[in-house]
Amino acid sequence: MASISKGSLVRLNDQVCFTKDQGGGLQYPHSNYANDEDGVVYGFYKWTAEQKKDWRNSDDAKGMTSAGETKLCPSEGGSPIKRGQVYTVLRARCREVYNYQRRSGLVKLLDTESGLEVYVSRKLVEAV
Repeated sequence: MASISKGSLVRLNDQVCFTKDQGGGLQYPHSNYANDEDGVVYGFYKWTAEQKKDWRNSDDAKGMTSAGETKLCPSEGGSPIKRGQVYTVLRARCREVYNYQRRSGLVKLLDTESGLEVYVSRKLVEAV
């Protein structure tokens, strides 16, 4: 088994990410059946200062939540990691804040289709 390091190529490990019906090893899906059938696992990416500024100036930021509180600007977005696609590792071992909580055990990948730097659990990928 090859190790994952900066600059290496990785892809999703089907045995860890997908159900037996979809060619993997899980009894139940990692997130939901739709993603399992589509062959995707969602990672996250950090929003840039420009994206946050655009959100604050949009209609989505105006008003209050159902609890009567002001709306918080999102700090990250979701991005699909697709089965069979090869990704370049930008950082092999990292931790990042997601949903206002620090998450460890991540790998930072470059999604060449979208140009995003996506974080996903190291347990879900394997070296090519």
